[in-house]
Amino acid sequence: MTQHYDIIINGAGMVGTVTALLLAEQGYTVALVEAREQSLYSRMDSDHLAARHLRVAAISKHNLDLFERLGISQHWHHNSVGYYQHMQVWDNHSTGEIEFNSDSQQVLGAIIENQQTIAAAQRQANEHSNIDVYYKSSMTEFDDTGRKVCLNLEVQTAVGHTGEGAGSLPLSGYLLLGADGARSQVRTQLGIESVQKSYQQHGLVAYLTLEKAPNNTALQAFNQGGPVGLLPMNDGLFSMVWSLPDDQVEHWLKADESYFVNGLKAHINRDFGHLELCSERAAFPLNKAYAKAFYRGRVALLGDAAHTIHPLAGQGVNLGFADAECLVEKLNQVALKDSAALAHALKKYQRVRLAEVHKTSETMHALHHLFTSHNAAIKGLRAFGMNRLNQIKPIKQWLLSQAGS
Repeated sequence: MTQHYDIIINGAGMVGTVTALLLAEQGYTVALVEAREQSLYSRMDSDHLAARHLRVAAISKHNLDLFERLGISQHWHHNSVGYYQHMQVWDNHSTGEIEFNSDSQQVLGAIIENQQTIAAAQRQANEHSNIDVYYKSSMTEFDDTGRKVCLNLEVQTAVGHTGEGAGSLPLSGYLLLGADGARSQVRTQLGIESVQKSYQQHGLVAYLTLEKAPNNTALQAFNQGGPVGLLPMNDGLFSMVWSLPDDQVEHWLKADESYFVNGLKAHINRDFGHLELCSERAAFPLNKAYAKAFYRGRVALLGDAAHTIHPLAGQGVNLGFADAECLVEKLNQVALKDSAALAHALKKYQRVRLAEVHKTSETMHALHHLFTSHNAAIKGLRAFGMNRLNQIKPIKQWLLSQAGS
C-alpha cells in the first residue's frame, strides 16, 4: 500500500532536515529520506577533541534564531558551539584590514560542527508528529505523473508516527524536494544541468589552539594562495580552514607538525602567541556550481543540490537555509494538489533564489580573484578598499546584514 505525504524530501542533512521542520510547522506531512543512518553526536564528542568532526559551518545570527524557534538548539551541547561577536580580516600582501563588531551583546553567529547540527535537527524531526524519517533508505527513480510524484524506497529504518519498519515501500507526494547534496540524485534524474567551476584549490581543515587570540572573534588572513580562516569554537580552540592551490595541498597535509605550524604561522602573519595543532588534518576540493533550474514539474532543488560556492565568507549552508525559508514562504496558502498554483509558487521560488545565489556566488568568485591576484595595482586597490570600508559604519552594517540573510 502506498504511503502518501504532502511533501517528500530526499536528504536529511542540515538543509533537508531544517526544511522538513519548517514545512511540518506549517502543517504539511513530510517524508524525510536519508541514505545513511541517523547522525548521533554525544556529549563525549563535544568533550573529547579526538571525537569531534572536522567539518564546521558558520551559522548566521538569523539562522541561530531560526534553530531556536524550531527547537533544534535544545539538542546542542553548548560547550561545543563557538559564538562570536567580532570578525577581523586582513590582507597579508597589502596594508588592508577590516573589523566587524556587534553593536550590542548579541552574537554575529556561531561556529558549529556540521555533525552536531545534523544530529540535533534529526532528533527534533524524529519527535515531530508530521514527519516520518526513513534512515538507511534509498530512493529509486521517481515518476512525476503531473498530479503527484511516486517512488519506491528500500527502507531499513523508519522513525515517525507510523512506527518502525523495513522493506520496500511505495511513497507518493504532491512535491518532491532534492536536498541531497552536490551530487544530487534528484537533480541528475531531472536532467537539470549544473554549471560548475573548480577553483583548483582545496580547503585544508584542522583544529588548533591560539594562546593570545582575541575573545569571541573570527579571524581571516588573505594570502595570494588563498585565505586562512580561524573560526572560534570555545576555550581557545579554533577550527582552521586554509584554502590552498591543488599543487600545494599534499605538501601541507603530509608535512610534519612543527613544519606545518611554522608554515601556518607565516600565512596568518599575526602574533597570537603559541599555536598548537590539536587534530588530524583533512582536505576537500573547492568548487562553485549552480543548477540552471531549481525546479521542474512537481520537483524542486535546494541547498547544495542547487548550488555550491567558495567557503571564504562561510555562506554556503546559510544560502541553503534561505532556500528553505523562501520555498516555505512561496508555498504558503498554495493548494499542493493544484498543479497551476504549485507551478506558480515554484517559479517564484526559482526566480528569487536563482538571483540571490548567482549574486552571492559571483561576489565570492570576484573576491577570490581579487585577493589571489599578484597585480601590484590590484593590491593597492585592495588595501584602499578595505581600509576605506573599515571607516564607513553603515556599509559595514549592511554587509553584516547581507551575510546573515
